[in-house]
Amino acid sequence: MLRKFSRAFVCISVLTIVGIGNSLAYSPVATCNLSDSNFDSWFVSGKASKNGPVTFANSVDFPEENTVCDFYKWSHQMFLWVTSPAGQSIVLESALFYDVIFDAEGNGTYVSSSEDSNKFNLRGAKPQRIQAAGQAGGGDTLLTLNGSLVYFGINVNDVYAWFNTAVTNGVITPDTVPFPTTMGELQSITQYAADNGVSLTDADALTMEFKTAWVDILSIAEQDRNDYITIEATVPNYVGNLGDETWTVDSKKPIIQKSLALVGMHVVGPVSGHPEMVWATIEHAKNAPDNNYYVESPISFPGPIVHEIPYNSAGQWNFMANGGEREGALESQMVVGPKKTPKCDSGEICATTSNGIVHNNVYRAMPWGNAPTKESANNNSQLISLNNDIRGFLVGDDVRQHYFLSGAVWTRDGSVPVDGNDTAEQVGSKLLANTTMETYHQTDVKGCFGCHNNHGNDKERGTYVSHLFSLNNKPLVPK
Repeated sequence: MLRKFSRAFVCISVLTIVGIGNSLAYSPVATCNLSDSNFDSWFVSGKASKNGPVTFANSVDFPEENTVCDFYKWSHQMFLWVTSPAGQSIVLESALFYDVIFDAEGNGTYVSSSEDSNKFNLRGAKPQRIQAAGQAGGGDTLLTLNGSLVYFGINVNDVYAWFNTAVTNGVITPDTVPFPTTMGELQSITQYAADNGVSLTDADALTMEFKTAWVDILSIAEQDRNDYITIEATVPNYVGNLGDETWTVDSKKPIIQKSLALVGMHVVGPVSGHPEMVWATIEHAKNAPDNNYYVESPISFPGPIVHEIPYNSAGQWNFMANGGEREGALESQMVVGPKKTPKCDSGEICATTSNGIVHNNVYRAMPWGNAPTKESANNNSQLISLNNDIRGFLVGDDVRQHYFLSGAVWTRDGSVPVDGNDTAEQVGSKLLANTTMETYHQTDVKGCFGCHNNHGNDKERGTYVSHLFSLNNKPLVPK
């Protein structure tokens, strides 16, 4: 367990010898490999160690002649970096990172993560300097099988915050600027920060943003709690029972401290030649089962043999009943106000069905970020083989073994999609979704770029893909 005095961290489905999620009868073909020496090089010490600190992936030196596997390795290394110990905490809570807090008008403020600033919320609730993140698509919210609400946080690294500040203050021309991907573009940011007395020691990571999903650690079985990264955070103090039509925030004690367990994370950032950014997602192994999917067999006659892995919900999950069915799953049971249908006042949680506020079964509709078809077998096999390698190389009972990379997506030539119908060629997990953050929109949007695009604006202005970047965000220093 990674632990600090004021905040505690304990730093996948069960990953067997073959994969994560549904237990397989054999290993898929290993199409995305990581050597033990390469994995050792990710660690600050040059050697893998239990819960040991990992350095960030060098995004500036990302290989020009790259493979799909290179993007997946980058994604997983970034996750291991931010969940690495840093002093008495982890990197995501160090001075390298900021919480992004939004006001009622949607304008952001960067608050140093090294302060006591974990203030999480549900999308739709009145911000009150609490992060207004949540389920994709609006006001839906989510309960675990054991009745915990899911809370959401947003963090960016200092490079991102200083880049936004430089653009807002006119130091970097905002009209056509994308997220930086070259050393020249990066130097303009690091120099501006240095002129203000700040050294960006993670500069080569480029501009990183993370969205996280958390549940009450007390909703996790006691014997499993050390399998989760945990934090102390301030959350709204909702009062209500399962089956009620409405939950409201306690007027006498509107916020409360809770120990929260990490169940999901989006890892997002540009690499050399890709200002559209790489959009990756991580989940805890016990979140939910997979829909049926396909993998490539290690035996070929003469080419790869594709094998279907059937849906299997047997097991103890956070968001799916043991043996639960797909029929009736993925149907939102509640919404956070303000909403007109059903009428739900600001900050309230309101039932959307006659069942009242209850848990609804969740499964991964697009395993490994692609439709459950034979054409996705190679991509699925790459992700599974990489996850297997990393889990095998992590030392002892390193808590990060309990999380897995379920996919990542980017464009072939680095072009920034103009809108959700853009013809830019996507690569990797094209229908990527996280069961804790896009729970109810896994099948009705076109993956990450269905929402994260330039929204019909100038194709050169790549910063539109991030919903955090804004010229109205409060700069770190005045103009």
